[in-house]
Amino acid sequence: MMKRIICLSLLTCLSILALPMSFANTELTDVPAAVMDELHPTTAADIGTYDIPHVPKGYTWMQGHIPTDLVGTPVVFQIPSPRIYNYHFYVLQDGKLKEIPRNTDSRSRYFKSRFPQYAWIPSDSTYYIAIGHHQPQTLQVEIQEHDQFLSSESFRLFRIGLYYGLALMSVVFNLVFYLVFKDKRFITYCLLLFTTFVSFFYEDGMFYYFSDGQWTMDYLTVWNSSFTAIVALLFTYYFLGLEAVLLPYRKWFYMAASLLLSGALGYTITQQNILLHIVVVTCFLFALTCLFLAVRRFKQDVYARFLTLAFSLVVFTGILYVLYSRLDPLKYTWFDINTFRLVSALEIISISFAIIFKVKALQQENERYREELNNYLKALEVDAANPCAPESGYPAGMPLVATKDELADELRINHDLTDRETDVLRCIWDGLTNKEISERLFITVSTTKYHIGNLYMKLDVKNRNQVQVLGKAQWVRTQ
Repeated sequence: MMKRIICLSLLTCLSILALPMSFANTELTDVPAAVMDELHPTTAADIGTYDIPHVPKGYTWMQGHIPTDLVGTPVVFQIPSPRIYNYHFYVLQDGKLKEIPRNTDSRSRYFKSRFPQYAWIPSDSTYYIAIGHHQPQTLQVEIQEHDQFLSSESFRLFRIGLYYGLALMSVVFNLVFYLVFKDKRFITYCLLLFTTFVSFFYEDGMFYYFSDGQWTMDYLTVWNSSFTAIVALLFTYYFLGLEAVLLPYRKWFYMAASLLLSGALGYTITQQNILLHIVVVTCFLFALTCLFLAVRRFKQDVYARFLTLAFSLVVFTGILYVLYSRLDPLKYTWFDINTFRLVSALEIISISFAIIFKVKALQQENERYREELNNYLKALEVDAANPCAPESGYPAGMPLVATKDELADELRINHDLTDRETDVLRCIWDGLTNKEISERLFITVSTTKYHIGNLYMKLDVKNRNQVQVLGKAQWVRTQ
């Protein structure tokens, strides 16, 4: 069953990766690239004698130019950033500045978009925008002929959809694996995938699109990045099996996580950029901590190598994407959202398969433990039937296992039983029914059945009779 799941997952992931490659030539030849313009701040005096519309206080005027070959043809203007949406767009017409309505076509019909769009037929190569709540030194915008813009936007949405399909598929697979194996590696990675998915959903303007421009979600990046950093460290903790090593440092993790979330809350309330910078740096420190933990086990753990290579690539690309989106998009043009998305897709595939193979290895190890335990119990049955037999290897009257608790503790360690599951195991050895177990442990009958189901799965048994075999050591008494 596991092999079939792995093969199906591999074929699906390879198909998803192959699809964008098959369309790569189409994007380069049939859909010309958009013209990227750079806007610079200007003043009312620089605008000249044109009638200047009244804009709210605090807005900044910026000036741009349309390529001459696009003058007189239908064009589309947009700023492809989810953080820049509060601005007005103006063009020169009849010696005046005319405001172009947002998301309205040539027939004055409203349409939805991922980012604010402005469609018109320019008669002059100069345009202006009045932007509020965001005053960059330079601003990268996109201007494209109308039909070409629709073609390139369709391809972008197709590529985005492929990534979302891969991400959601991985979330579902990891959730199913968690429900089957009850392994925390799956659920923590599922949470990590979800927070990453939310980040790309925001950067792609999907919240803006589905809410029709209502959900601008100014503080989502700060909060989601904080949760992503925390979950990434938790995933590293469980994926590398560092429970025993890092247990004394748990309080430091809680303190660091609390400080990170406090910084996000402080920025949400005060909007101080210094708090934003602190949160961003702290998030990368969390990521670097994950890398440090993986590098420490690089030589002795093959799965740590998976994690080191995947996380280092993601962290490196993430830093460059932050520089691209917040500092200089022209200098770091190769590290836009599409590059980050490709790296994220590769990370999803590599880590998902690493988790699957790691859990498979643990299953094989548990199978070995089970075989050893069965051989041990068979020997106990023989000695229980012939307690004084000289071939048993034990003096007459000496119990093979001193107490039932010792055997229960051994099973708890070897099969990763919880304390409650160990209590239920002892109750089954005492011959109690589900109702009697629930009364002794002060839990509901349904909760009792849930723990018994987990117990059967971890011990690889099918019924109570097989569980009772594990308690035969308790029956070896002094003769």
